[in-house]
Amino acid sequence: MPLEYALQHGRRFPDPGPWKLPKSVNVSLKAPLNIGELPAQKVRRSKRRPYVFNLMVAGDSGLGKSTFINTLFNAPLRENPGAKHLASVQTVDIQPTTYELFEENVTLHLTVVDTPGFGDTLNRDADFNPIAQYIDAQYDKYLKAERSDEKRGNILDSRIHALLYFLPPTGNGLRDLDIEFLSRFCTKVNIIPVIGKGDGLSPEESAMYKKAILKDLARNDIRTYPTHHAEDRDHLAKFEKFIPFSVVGSDDYIVKNGVKVRARVYRWGAVEVENEQHCDFVHLREMLIRTNMQDLIDTTHLVHYSLYRSGKMGGESSSNGRPASVLACDDDMYDNQMQNAKKVAMDEMKMKEEQMRQNFISRVRDKEAELRAREEALNAKRKQMMDEIDAMRRQLEM
Repeated sequence: MPLEYALQHGRRFPDPGPWKLPKSVNVSLKAPLNIGELPAQKVRRSKRRPYVFNLMVAGDSGLGKSTFINTLFNAPLRENPGAKHLASVQTVDIQPTTYELFEENVTLHLTVVDTPGFGDTLNRDADFNPIAQYIDAQYDKYLKAERSDEKRGNILDSRIHALLYFLPPTGNGLRDLDIEFLSRFCTKVNIIPVIGKGDGLSPEESAMYKKAILKDLARNDIRTYPTHHAEDRDHLAKFEKFIPFSVVGSDDYIVKNGVKVRARVYRWGAVEVENEQHCDFVHLREMLIRTNMQDLIDTTHLVHYSLYRSGKMGGESSSNGRPASVLACDDDMYDNQMQNAKKVAMDEMKMKEEQMRQNFISRVRDKEAELRAREEALNAKRKQMMDEIDAMRRQLEM
């Protein structure tokens, strides 16, 4: 029951709430209604409008981010920026670029947001602030569009749905810069750690590096996608074993068994981009595009944007006259919050019950030990008195 309704009616009348449906009654159909065609109708309707996916890439320069984007979407989207002078880099430059991809009557408006200059300066705030301001600006733009009657029906979504953070192939775990970045942005966006230029590590070094990264993530309570935020858990176990993804990108092709494949060619051989024995590129691409793209969009709206919107609405509660306790009931995550609160309360009750049971058992044992000691003392005293009586009897008989 929403708090606002409960305060008005004192829980006298059951209210399902504006976001809930009353209990339904199961009915058997006597004739087919073709309800099964509804998903197909939704698919046909969704194909009329282009899908929107916004991807941000961040990480040190020289890790192959531009080449990786070209490889990921199988198109020449980004050009290699080439070498640059670090002395000329003053701050991170946010560069969003939108592309229109078309395949099988489905249009995808893909926006790639690059962050050149990240990690090239000694001032971390100069690296982090432009990225945080850009992400918050897109959330704020969407929030204003939701409040506008004119734009509510057709809101242009520029929110970041996924952030690929490229880690250097050092093999030594996360750096302080990586930990601070991941800690700051893991609650703002779906962040996916990626090891750039993974062919710089041997398979054994890559496995040890991944273990070190996972330990650092757990130690610093850094929540990454898909482990912590994914709504679609069907494919979670399949992708979790590859996190963080070790990837290789290439714009070049070689011919292998009569087939052209993307690869990086070295003097000692070639590293095939789409060979899962060489890197995790195919698994990352499958997660981003084939299985979890819609889930990334939904998670951005239901988790990260909802937290941003709640914070904004909570800050404005004094101006619109609605207390924060009532605003909490309006949030989409209210039911989940209530379920979590109930679970926490039940766990605390069970813990207190167990503590009381242990205290009772301890007190009973202490009392039993005390009574046993008293009984032994009485028996000893009784034996002593009986020995004295026997001694007196023997003296009288003499």
